[in-house]
This record gives sequence, C-alpha cells and structure tokens, in this order.
Amino acid sequence: MKFTTNQIEEKLYEGFSSKYKAFGGFIDSEYWQCCLDAIHDETLLGHIIFCNDVLEIPPTHTFLRARPIQKELTEFEKRAVGAFWGYVFKFVFGYQSQRSVTARVNSVRTASYFYGVVNPIEII
Repeated sequence: MKFTTNQIEEKLYEGFSSKYKAFGGFIDSEYWQCCLDAIHDETLLGHIIFCNDVLEIPPTHTFLRARPIQKELTEFEKRAVGAFWGYVFKFVFGYQSQRSVTARVNSVRTASYFYGVVNPIEII
C-alpha cells in the first residue's frame, strides 16, 4: 500500500485519541511533534519500516536511536511514544500482529515490532 506522510498524519489526528484514550494528552506535545517530524522524514520512515519488517527491530527503538532524546523519559512519555508507533503500524499501515521484544534505548526496556501486513508499505 502507498501512503503519503500527510495521509499518515491525518489518520493520526483522526483516530489516535479514540484508540488510545489514556494518551490523548500526548497529542501536540513536544514528543508528539518529534514523532510527527520522523513521519515527515521519508528516508527515516523508510528505515523505520525496513528495520521493523526485515530486522524485527521495533519502530520505537529505531525512532529513539535515530532521533535521540537527551533526557530521561517519564513512564507516560515512553508508553505514549510506543502507542504512537503502534497506531501508525497497526491502524494506519494495517499490520495484523505484534511481538514485544527487548529494546533498551533511552530507558525504554521493551517495545513491539509488527508483522502480518497484507501489502508491503511504500511511502510516496
């Protein structure tokens, strides 16, 4: 399936807060904006997808490695960043399943990678 970065952002604003009610306050926060910036960086987003699909490295892990956050994230921030990437992969891209693995980046201990997508994802 083909997606533009603007389509991904629109879908995030349309449905994130209804799927992840506990993280509604994350929308438009500093780290929400960092995640959106990563979505709009087509090269980085392509790497995040590749790492997830081929190397089974969670999107949260790749994002935090590529865009390091210098301060210790709160528990809410860690979970919210994970929810952001989970929403993108499950509800925008349509991945069917996920598996939690060790992440160990910026105090994030575990994160999920996603699999079972029907059509390969292409950012246009």
